Amino acid sequence: MTDQIWTNLADNAQKALEPVSKLNELFVANLQKVAEFQMDALKSYADLASSQFTALTEIHDADSLKDFLTRQTEVAGELSQKIMEDLRTLGEMGSEFREEVTKVMEEVRETVTDGNDTEKAA
Repeated sequence: MTDQIWTNLADNAQKALEPVSKLNELFVANLQKVAEFQMDALKSYADLASSQFTALTEIHDADSLKDFLTRQTEVAGELSQKIMEDLRTLGEMGSEFREEVTKVMEEVRETVTDGNDTEKAA
């Protein structure tokens, strides 16, 4: 009888901690995904800055200055577009994470509701 109580206790503890484990896994996976995205974004921004510094070193006369300044409008547009794409991607990542957490919480709610229905029937 005592073995059955311990077994039931262990089973109930495992069932109770299962959603927490799923949420932790989701959190860690999302954190890794966001960190990788940010590292890639940082690299692309660093590459852009590096190319701009290189372009600055190539200014030797009025014509090369004019070319550099003309190119800055294009670079600003590209940078603006990149930032918007990055923000959109981060937003999508946040939405996906929220949906996954909501799904886990719905499973917990259904489990609790089913458990209450079972207890009422008994």
